[in-house]
Amino acid sequence: MERRHPTLADVARVAGVSKATASRAINGAYGTSPTVRDHVRSVAARLGFAPHVAARALATGRGGPHRRDRIEVLIVDPDPAAMSAKPFYGRVLAGAMRALGGENLSLEVRRVAAAPSDEDDAPFGRLLINLPGAAGAALARRSRTVALGRSAPGVVFVAPDNDSGGSQAAAHLVATGRARIGAVFGPSTPCADERRAKFLRVMAGAGLSVAAVDGDFTRSTAYAATRELLRREPELDAVFAACDVTAMGVLRALRETGRRVPHDVAVVGFDGSALAEAADLSSVYMPVEEEAASAVRRLLDPALPPAGRLPTTLTVRGSS
Repeated sequence: MERRHPTLADVARVAGVSKATASRAINGAYGTSPTVRDHVRSVAARLGFAPHVAARALATGRGGPHRRDRIEVLIVDPDPAAMSAKPFYGRVLAGAMRALGGENLSLEVRRVAAAPSDEDDAPFGRLLINLPGAAGAALARRSRTVALGRSAPGVVFVAPDNDSGGSQAAAHLVATGRARIGAVFGPSTPCADERRAKFLRVMAGAGLSVAAVDGDFTRSTAYAATRELLRREPELDAVFAACDVTAMGVLRALRETGRRVPHDVAVVGFDGSALAEAADLSSVYMPVEEEAASAVRRLLDPALPPAGRLPTTLTVRGSS
């Protein structure tokens, strides 16, 4: 019987590391210490493991042992127009690229409609956006992982101070005398849930109820949701939008139904993107670029202390 050739999985098992770490150590890729590289290569030599460069290049499409390793920005968003329609993602990429600087790492962006299953060809590190907790935890077992927003217990995350942002938006509307409040909230992600919960708590503390609908951070859904809110509550005098893209749909619906902003209805968004400035929209600013940069720095050096919650600040403009 022909003797079976040892595989990368055999090397990883004997060396006591993951396949991804074994591959990086053997190839001299970024992300393994000299001690780990020497250990893995010693095990590979002892087992008689000989990687086939051409086969590996064909399998991965990445050009063999001298390829640059990569950080993957994994975005779960069912909106096919998400990358062009939502400024948040562009700001994430700008911050991630700034943090990479001169490192010999590439940045790979992948948008998927639903959380992917575990994969064999794990990158050096992953930046997770909108990943459900269980899916995030599964991916974190394969490579270094940092989430933007809370994920599963044990998964490192960086997030804005959504509580403070939701509180500032609500307090501003109360302070300016608005009493018939509507809201177009976001999908059930940790960050959206946090800003929603705090906004509602502040309004309840002021003795005000909120006519609320759920959205999905798209302009079209926000437009339809606002039309529905106005049918239910025609005397609304304020609307809180869970993000600036949502606010664009809110503003369109108000304009088409003859409501003047801010005279009849005040509008406050969340993100502080370029959209807010262009539309003269009051919005809670999130330091998205710094959030992404901090996450990438943590991927590069897991020994860094947690970033903590990054501050959010309401900028008041003409919409409120």
